[in-house]
Amino acid sequence: MRRSTLVLAAALTFPACVPDAASTDAAGPQSAAISSDNGLTMVNGLTMVNGLAMANGLANANGLTMANGLTMANGLSSTVGLMTSDAGRQTVSYMVRCALPPGDSLSKQDQYGNWYTFAGAIGVAPQWKNGSCDTNCQQIMSACLMAHVNTTGRHISLWLDSPVVMGLGRDNAHPMQESAFFGNIFVSPPQAYYCNGFDWDRGPVSGRIGANQSGSPYTNPFGTNALCESHCTTIGFWGEAYSGCGSWGNNVVTVFRDFDPNVPYTICNPTTKLCLDVLNWSTSANGVIDPWPATAGQNQKFFFERVNAVSDSGQYRIRSAQSNLYLTMKGASTKSGGALIQWPYEGTTNQLWYMTQVVEGSYNLVNVNSGMQLTVGGIAQGGQVIQIPGGGYSNTEMFKLTLSQ
Repeated sequence: MRRSTLVLAAALTFPACVPDAASTDAAGPQSAAISSDNGLTMVNGLTMVNGLAMANGLANANGLTMANGLTMANGLSSTVGLMTSDAGRQTVSYMVRCALPPGDSLSKQDQYGNWYTFAGAIGVAPQWKNGSCDTNCQQIMSACLMAHVNTTGRHISLWLDSPVVMGLGRDNAHPMQESAFFGNIFVSPPQAYYCNGFDWDRGPVSGRIGANQSGSPYTNPFGTNALCESHCTTIGFWGEAYSGCGSWGNNVVTVFRDFDPNVPYTICNPTTKLCLDVLNWSTSANGVIDPWPATAGQNQKFFFERVNAVSDSGQYRIRSAQSNLYLTMKGASTKSGGALIQWPYEGTTNQLWYMTQVVEGSYNLVNVNSGMQLTVGGIAQGGQVIQIPGGGYSNTEMFKLTLSQ
């Protein structure tokens, strides 16, 4: 049984399409890693428009020649392939983001002579700007590009770890280990792989691993939902990242993320099938939070918003999509049986939450103020969700978060 803790929190501000500069976590000697964001969609270089779904690899029929530098006409063509369409140029922007370091850039013309400049950010293959990209280069580039895929096109903040250039380290703003990516998408047929991080289904994000992702270009070669930790070598000061997944050596990128604060989740108990529900669709302060069968109603949808990062996991507040009020322990109760209500946000600890993972995909929701966890056990529909002391990990005290759109 794996247990890890996520202290639940305030609205996480996502970076725009330009990634953050490299970030540092001073907690250990191997502390450098990369903050970035995703949004590379399936029509932008990793499926039918640009080749991968046609089983011919990204370097085929896309104006790319791996033996030559991107600056060269026979390395990245201006007249055929990627540079000739908006979708293709977005793919180029992600290739350059991965390949070149911050402060460097690539300028190319399209078929009409228009110039475009693409900024570097991560720098896993700087040699590709003016020279060839060999197999090793193609593998780490593939891992970086796949890490940025979002099949919905959403931009979600990511934290990238890799022993190649990026470095290793944890970041409080990205507490969940989602997945690791490896392969070679430039060859024919493309080799596009991932494995599941231990938080892959923890607050899944649209278009990412764990969210019933459709149209994904990559597969898990170790089996459905197979965990990286069972098939890869754990590396890093905290053992936070992976290498050696199959035969891919160090050319692996491990991805961490957070909740998507712009998309609501349902909070349901897997045993009773009852979900947290704002009773009678109330929009008033002091409205009761009750257990109720899933309805897909707005009163069963909640946003998870980061407040701070006081620990490895951070704290969160939970906002009702129905009322815009926050899950709160009534009267700041620290007693067993304390009642769960909704209330305007005041920043007090009885409105803050963290989760303890008990089994894969199921978590206790623990109030920061009381240290007690929510339960739906023994509560009738239309009753009131309460808190009880932790430690028992009963099935009625576990909750699964599911994207609700």
